[in-house]
Amino acid sequence: MFTRIGRFFRAVFNSILGEAENQVPLAMLEESTREMLDNLRSLREATATTIAFETKAKREQDMHNGRIKNLERQAEEALKQGNEKLARRALQLQVEARATAERAVATYKAAKARADNSRAKLKVEEERIQGKIRQLGELKAIHAMNAAQQKMQSITDEYNIDGAMNVFEKTAGSIQEQADKLSAMDTIAVSEGEDLDRQLAAISQKSEVDSALDALKARLAESGSPSSAAPAKQKEKISSAFEE
Repeated sequence: MFTRIGRFFRAVFNSILGEAENQVPLAMLEESTREMLDNLRSLREATATTIAFETKAKREQDMHNGRIKNLERQAEEALKQGNEKLARRALQLQVEARATAERAVATYKAAKARADNSRAKLKVEEERIQGKIRQLGELKAIHAMNAAQQKMQSITDEYNIDGAMNVFEKTAGSIQEQADKLSAMDTIAVSEGEDLDRQLAAISQKSEVDSALDALKARLAESGSPSSAAPAKQKEKISSAFEE
């Protein structure tokens, strides 16, 4: 009960130091993960202690087994030398060492069983916590994605981006339409100008021809009557010829 209360207040405190009140569920998950890691650290320390006791028991067992073998070799050497009393003493110590070694074997077996149990439990807890850590990472990523989406939505609502885009598109369309009209008017104006230029050129050309014709008539008038009389006489001759 008190652990749950303490967890809640730590989560709230971490949330206040974090971003906002909506972070409380995520902060509680993070606080739970920190507690699991702390417990895992304690479990590792306990497992290390049992493994150390197992190592010590194994070392003592090996030491007693080595002493038993050494006493047996000493008893054989004493008999070879004919010292039966020394051989008996070595065998007596060997019997005592065997009893001690049996207790060491039992101690080692118990220590090994506890160490194996601690190793298995530690492995299970590590896998569970690793799974929770991965899940926490996924939840944090989802939370960050949701927060970004909410922020984007709030910005869209606050600044009315869609409305601004519609206004922009309408204004751009109106400007493009006016530009097209101006371009069409320029094209029409150029065509009309070219037509007027052709008409002016035709008028100017006609005036030049009229002027040339008038000049020619004036020159003929100045050169005068003889040239006009000669054709008249010739005409009379032609007429009289037809009359005969």
